[in-house]
Amino acid sequence: MGKRKIRKSRRAAERVLSILDRIAGRRQDSYDSRRGRDSRRRDGSGRDNRGRDRERGRDPRRSRSGRPVREITYLSIRGNEDLFSRLCHDDFEYLMGRTFAAPPAVLEVLLPQSVAGRAQNGHGWFVDRYGSSLAFREATFDRILSELEKTRPGLRHDAVRRRRQGLVDNVREHVLARIDTKVMSLETVDGPLLGADFLRGAEVDTAAFLRGMVLAGYMDDWDQRRMTKAWNGRAFDGGYYELGGGDIRVVNREMFSMTGIIDAGRGAWEDDELHELERLGVLMPLGDDREWEYPRYDQAYFRRRVGSGVCDDLALIRIGAEWGYDGLLGAFVMDAIDTYDKHLARFTSKGSDHAIAEAIQEAWREKTGEPLVRGEDILELIRFAAKDNTPPTQLSSSHRRFLQTEPKGRVPTLLHHWRFLQGEKLDEIKLGFARVPAREFYALAHARLRSIGSPTPEPEFSSDRS
Repeated sequence: MGKRKIRKSRRAAERVLSILDRIAGRRQDSYDSRRGRDSRRRDGSGRDNRGRDRERGRDPRRSRSGRPVREITYLSIRGNEDLFSRLCHDDFEYLMGRTFAAPPAVLEVLLPQSVAGRAQNGHGWFVDRYGSSLAFREATFDRILSELEKTRPGLRHDAVRRRRQGLVDNVREHVLARIDTKVMSLETVDGPLLGADFLRGAEVDTAAFLRGMVLAGYMDDWDQRRMTKAWNGRAFDGGYYELGGGDIRVVNREMFSMTGIIDAGRGAWEDDELHELERLGVLMPLGDDREWEYPRYDQAYFRRRVGSGVCDDLALIRIGAEWGYDGLLGAFVMDAIDTYDKHLARFTSKGSDHAIAEAIQEAWREKTGEPLVRGEDILELIRFAAKDNTPPTQLSSSHRRFLQTEPKGRVPTLLHHWRFLQGEKLDEIKLGFARVPAREFYALAHARLRSIGSPTPEPEFSSDRS
């Protein structure tokens, strides 16, 4: 066994022992979830990325997008209850006031997830009077809702989870019931799927729409990403690209809380660590097809490899380039399922998006004798959309961003991507949390599509928008 493997094995054993100590009520601070060795950002070689940033001439005080990194103050909710409550309400009301292609009834169950992420990282309204970030690492989805329900009684955490579950179940039942049709409507008696305005009255080619769903349903799967690197680890410029990722795991809430793990996605987990957590009853087995119900169970993201992941914008653009507008809409719907899946009333192994993708593949196989999407198609999509492929990007829009019309924009981001594929005039907007200028991103997307031989018009922008 090599020295690196020995070090990783020893580190894994020490971390599991630390977790065992916490469950037994003994504190072991050297591997604290927030400050331990695994909380440092590392590349695939195990080195601290701050050193690599300096080697490349990048200012470590700035993000990869070039924006200054604001000072972050980590606060506990305890002792800062009034401040936390005010910031939660301010951030939520701010987001509710943005322009979305969805009704308020949908936004009020979607946006608390955004507020939770912003609270944990000190983004949005979670700043002090001087603009420095205030991060509340224990600001869970349910904790955010406990604040919001003070002014919006309908936002009890269990009620919100049931409403989100209804959106996911509605999509699954709708598409599987229409697997044998040539044309599928994306509207039910309750309105368009997921409440998305641009799906109202839409009819799509069933096969193209389902292909988009399946491709998007597998692009976050860790096994697929691992196979992608083994299949072709070369970027479009001939160099190597990195590809991080992880698994969504069902956890026993009480046992998970006892471990003291605040964010299982901050550092990479080894197989033996996860197996030990399964043995302890903290994690439910990956191969178990049962549904696990909240509040006894919940989900958590466990990172398997540190590194850049996949740009959802590029993935959806490639699907749209290959399978048209109907394929793009299918990918959008599955990306939404992946978002809502984080906080549901019932959970499945590897997540609802993965389970629905498998159900579609199986139903199509029964119908035609072969899967709807080939394994190579999934690997090609992941490689194409990997952030670290060339040209590289740090953009990856959330479902909220796909629904949102950005300042200076005329249409939601998803439809703006379609305008790019159609060669229509584009708006001078900024995309995603990283606020990537549209000119920069679409030039990058055009270059990647050219690398795979996909003919796409050069991006053009409206002359009356600066």
